[in-house]
Amino acid sequence: MIELMSPHEIASEFVQIIEKERIRQEIRQKDLFDATGISSSAYAKFLKNKNTSFENIIKLLVALGMHANIQGLLFSQKFASIEEIREAKAKKRKLRVKKAKDAN
Repeated sequence: MIELMSPHEIASEFVQIIEKERIRQEIRQKDLFDATGISSSAYAKFLKNKNTSFENIIKLLVALGMHANIQGLLFSQKFASIEEIREAKAKKRKLRVKKAKDAN
């Protein structure tokens, strides 16, 4: 059975990954702040509280060259737009209604 991680556990792991990569690349925290535009206090809060804005996460990933790690989330979608999703759902509902009528 796969153990589910809590949001806090995921955030903690994410912070560790970001810090490990920063250290691996030998980037000082100050240089990371300068590259991202994130304040030192915002980064310190991120490390301590495991909480920051989504925009800051993206900035960190880009600055560390890790943005490819999220491409799977962005491009694995089968639908090109929200409207396509709505149309597919509506079509699926119509098919279910027809099957219910045919069964009677």
